[in-house]
Amino acid sequence: MVIWDWFREQFNKDINTLELDVVLSSLAAETFYMELAVQACINLIANAVSRADFLTYEEGKETKKDNYYLFNVEPNPNKSASKFWRDVVSNLVRKNETLIIQQSSYFYVADSFNCNRFAFKEYIYDGIVIDNYSLKNSYTESDVLHLELHNDKIKKVIDKLNKSYAKLIDVSQKNYKRNNSRKITVNLDAKYSQKQEDQQQLKDLLEKRMGDFLNAESAAALPLTNGEEIEELDSNIGVKGGADNKEIRAFIDDVFDFVAMGFQISPKLLKGEVQDTQDAVNNFLTFCVNPIAETIEDEVNRKYYKKEAYLNNTYMRVDTSNIKAVDITKVSESLDKLLSIGGYSIDDVLKKLGKEPLNTEWSQIRWMTKNYEPAKRRYEGGE
Repeated sequence: MVIWDWFREQFNKDINTLELDVVLSSLAAETFYMELAVQACINLIANAVSRADFLTYEEGKETKKDNYYLFNVEPNPNKSASKFWRDVVSNLVRKNETLIIQQSSYFYVADSFNCNRFAFKEYIYDGIVIDNYSLKNSYTESDVLHLELHNDKIKKVIDKLNKSYAKLIDVSQKNYKRNNSRKITVNLDAKYSQKQEDQQQLKDLLEKRMGDFLNAESAAALPLTNGEEIEELDSNIGVKGGADNKEIRAFIDDVFDFVAMGFQISPKLLKGEVQDTQDAVNNFLTFCVNPIAETIEDEVNRKYYKKEAYLNNTYMRVDTSNIKAVDITKVSESLDKLLSIGGYSIDDVLKKLGKEPLNTEWSQIRWMTKNYEPAKRRYEGGE
């Protein structure tokens, strides 16, 4: 009623024209582009780590036994390895830490937990919740796998950036909508009737019929009575100072660029651009995925395998070399070189290509061309 009273006050004045801006729709104040960018980064990292191979060794020899199956196929009865490691990395990146406990020879990811820290004795973990089930027991540091990153400050910066850019994007969206919406002026007789019936008709015109007319998706008509005229104004599309959707897109691109930098990901890779993809993937693996893989590897080796086994070359290694898709035509020359200098066996080449090794005596032999000889022999002048 406040708006309606304002209209009535205007009509009693000695004026001939009343302008009315009709807002066709409202925009939410909150924007979620930052959350989209963060979630895209988390998914990209988690999916990459889940493609890694968790290789197990016993006394220096690669083996495929229970531990290999546990890390690569079925960490627990409820999750496959790919889903398990995606959950691990997702928690690790989003919360800056994740907790894995072992129960009945299986691994489980904690949804939430409390960590009681001490200076000279093991940390104690309690209040652990897994799939809405609260564990009553507490665990010491040596009983769990506690993975941590050191991105607390980055997360705070991203949160502050989100608040600033949310306002910019919101204002740009509203400005774009306002400048590109239909605008009209309503011309009324200065001596417009103040009778209740006439005032009700005017209210119906302004609030209902005009709204239906402006929001119509097809041809529409607006009946007017004596003394009522409308005139449509030109929009600001393309004029200096008018809103442009490129401005909104530029703000959104900035959000994705800043978030990608915070997670050590190339913005091109995050936004799906195909140019220079190879370099972007290499940097992504080197500065983002490999450090997380090393964090997992170190924690598993020091707590699951422990010192004695590790010093006897019994350990787990996270191999991220197979995360990238391999084009045989582009790596054939390099593989041939590695084969000819004895760096790879036939089985090594097959595994690198994602094929099953032959596991025969001759396929595991390392070959070397006659073009190579010991440096000592060349130095001594031997044949």
